[in-house]
Amino acid sequence: MNSRSPSIAKNVPLRRISLAQFTSLAATYAIYFASMALVEEETHSSAQMGMMVFCSTLPGFLFGMLAGVVVDRYDRRHVLVIGNLLRLLVSVGFAASTHWLEGSCLLAAVYAGNFVLSAVAQFTTSAEGAVIPHFVPSERLRAANSIFQVATLGAQGAGTVILAPLLLRVGGAPAAGLGAIPLFGTSAWMCARLPRRLGGRNDAGLSHTWASLRKDLQAGWRFVADNPSVRWAIGSLVLMSSLSLALTTLVPGLAARVWGVPIEHVAYLAVPGGLGFGLGAWLVGRRGGRLREEAWVGTGLLLLGTGLALLPTLRALQGPYVLLFLLLSVGLGISFALVIVPARTVVQERSPDEVRGRVLSTQLFLSNLASTLPLPLTGGLADLLGFRRVFSLLALIALGAGAVSARHARG
Repeated sequence: MNSRSPSIAKNVPLRRISLAQFTSLAATYAIYFASMALVEEETHSSAQMGMMVFCSTLPGFLFGMLAGVVVDRYDRRHVLVIGNLLRLLVSVGFAASTHWLEGSCLLAAVYAGNFVLSAVAQFTTSAEGAVIPHFVPSERLRAANSIFQVATLGAQGAGTVILAPLLLRVGGAPAAGLGAIPLFGTSAWMCARLPRRLGGRNDAGLSHTWASLRKDLQAGWRFVADNPSVRWAIGSLVLMSSLSLALTTLVPGLAARVWGVPIEHVAYLAVPGGLGFGLGAWLVGRRGGRLREEAWVGTGLLLLGTGLALLPTLRALQGPYVLLFLLLSVGLGISFALVIVPARTVVQERSPDEVRGRVLSTQLFLSNLASTLPLPLTGGLADLLGFRRVFSLLALIALGAGAVSARHARG
């Protein structure tokens, strides 16, 4: 697109894809939350909860790389429409199964629904990231990604904090499934109104697609391996995914055992971090041109490392420690945005359209791999070594990565 492209505020295709992403994510997270509540209510079993989480993460390993091939081969608008219609069908099935089924059949249906939702997300997430550069010129890509990241965070909050609890109170788990139907329908309708021919090539039949699948996958891997800036950006995003899940794992125990926060109130501790992320995304979107992407990422990692080192030094969240926690939490949220938005922009901007879907799916696959596999180890280390040492280790990793990024920015 050229410099005469509409501003972000007036960019109709960008508004449509942003709204489609927001509504579909809010509905998805509402079903995820309702599923967790249902499994806990039915089983009171951590093992069963672990099985549900496993069913939500497994598709990232099974379909993550394949999603990139599909997104690059076919019109991404069709991928998005079909994906959201499939989600709509899942929400219908979720509502019906939670209303009519009981016992092991009910649990199997819930696990299957979460599996399919996660599988579809591998394709839609890659497609969403791949179409954004079609709508905005390169000089506005940071701002567009800032909007997208804030919308993602807002959708997660809307689904888990507002929509799911409200629907569960009104009509239980079936109401969550019914409430998701119009949201997925809206998302499919918005995607159907996007411009036609958003990438992809339809010159290959199904037999040719399967015959050349390995070749297509190798082309995406080869591009990442041969492009230092894209490889660096993907590494930064994978690191942030791992650190984010590590924080999600560690903070509840830190809050309950060290700060004395009741476990039912731990979720509210994420609010200032979310506000900080929004502030950081706004900052990069508005002032991103003042620094190179590598400089933004280096700054964010150094800020993140400092915050991780200070977080476990807080005592009970009382008096001045509450203010210190708020400042640290906001700072951590800002640091995540300073890394994620520029790194994602590099991946989109420096990947040719014909392989962009595979590059994005490679990043999602590696993020799933790096964040899920060490998850049990993270909690075990905290029990064995203590929170302060584990957070110090995470801080050293972030600071080291920040130093490398800062050196890369000067190169």
